Formats: sequence, structure tokens, C-alpha cells
Amino acid sequence: MKVSKEIADKAQQWQTLQTQVNNLYKELVDYFESESDIEGFEEPFITDTPRGIKSSNDGEFCNQITLGEDWYKGQYYFPIEDSDKYVGWNFEI
Repeated sequence: MKVSKEIADKAQQWQTLQTQVNNLYKELVDYFESESDIEGFEEPFITDTPRGIKSSNDGEFCNQITLGEDWYKGQYYFPIEDSDKYVGWNFEI
């Protein structure tokens, strides 16, 4: 089987985008790990409304459940400067 040039181009584009996504994710993880004492990051998102309990005077929120003795899952919310929105981050540790 031979694939068309169009399919080969799409595969190349996917590979390029995947590399960009991986690099962006690493930058985000590095930033949040260096700026906070938080680990277990999964996918980030933008939201208008944080959930959970306000966890700092900086406007951060945490919404988590305990799955085991030392096993937690939830979301952190960090306010965006000059905005009413938050960067949210799913975590499991």
C-alpha cells in the first residue's frame, strides 16, 4: 500500500503539532512546579468560575477528593492577571 502525499503531509503536520503540544505542556508544568508546591499535573484548561475552597490570599482555589490515604484527585484554579478567568489544572497524586 502506498499513501497519498496528502496523507503523508497530514502525518507530518500531526507530528509537528504533537511536538509543539509536548513542548507547551512541559513549559506549563515547569512554570507551575517552580511557582507553587504542587505536583501531579494533568491537562490544563481555562474557566470563568473556580470550584472548591479558596486556598490562598492570591485567589487560588482547590477542589479535591481523597481517594485513599495519600491519594488525591481534583483541580487547582489560578487567577489570570488582569482577567476574571482562571487557569485550571486537573491533578492526581
